Amino acid sequence: MSDLVAPGVRRIQVPLPIPALRIVNAYLIEGAGGWSLVDSGLHTQEAERALLEGLADAGVAMRDVRRAFITLLHPDHMGMAGMLARASVEVLMHRPEIERAHRVWSPTHELIDETYVFFSRHGMPADVDEGGGRAERVRWTPGHTDHHAALVDERDRILFAGDHVLPRITSNVGLYPQSRDDPLGDFLDALRAMRDLPVLHVLPAHGDPFTDLAGRIDELLAHHDARLDAVISALGARERTAYEVAHDLFPKLRSPHEERFALAETLAHLRHLERMSKVAEVDGKVARWRAA
Repeated sequence: MSDLVAPGVRRIQVPLPIPALRIVNAYLIEGAGGWSLVDSGLHTQEAERALLEGLADAGVAMRDVRRAFITLLHPDHMGMAGMLARASVEVLMHRPEIERAHRVWSPTHELIDETYVFFSRHGMPADVDEGGGRAERVRWTPGHTDHHAALVDERDRILFAGDHVLPRITSNVGLYPQSRDDPLGDFLDALRAMRDLPVLHVLPAHGDPFTDLAGRIDELLAHHDARLDAVISALGARERTAYEVAHDLFPKLRSPHEERFALAETLAHLRHLERMSKVAEVDGKVARWRAA
């Protein structure tokens, strides 16, 4: 099914086999040059069926879709890009994010292996593991990934926000060995820079569309201020690993997947505080952190 969420834009809710999210939004855009999609969904049989049914509900066949813009390299956004390309849809993405995607999803898994080594150094135990036609301006919005990009439709005042601004949760912003120096700083700067965009419709990748962009960004900035304070409180007067701090900040972690996200997000907050000269990393076989 699809529902109209902005002028000429319909939302297709694509199911995800991820309990914490369940749905990713793909947006179908009508333009003078044909139909376009923003994001695609993780490629499962259920997801492909939902996407095709959503297109059909809007009276659109796959052959009518001219292009698709993928906001970021995570599989819930780009998973069906190959299927779209095989259907002769032109798939577009921020060029640096394409380059990163080729490295992350390479057959040799070098970046994934490097990440496990990085997490181990910061205290994670080794056994935490598990097997068309409308003009939109691309806006670089780093943080959730280094080269995440949003789309701004200036004519109809629509922001296709991807994972950068979500209505109920804040995107996971993590530090990885291949990350830019300060991903949380990037994320906060990008939020501040887009706060006053004159948009009427914010169309996120997860959750329902909303209207108050500035208000939601203010909430996100306040949330991360509180999390930065919580990191300093968790350190106290001790030297602690990032993994120990992460378990204070996220006391209910239900899977290795959630543990990795929690550690990466804690490291991003520690790195941001380090760049603000508020904490320092204590080098060692297992790295520890202390308040400056």
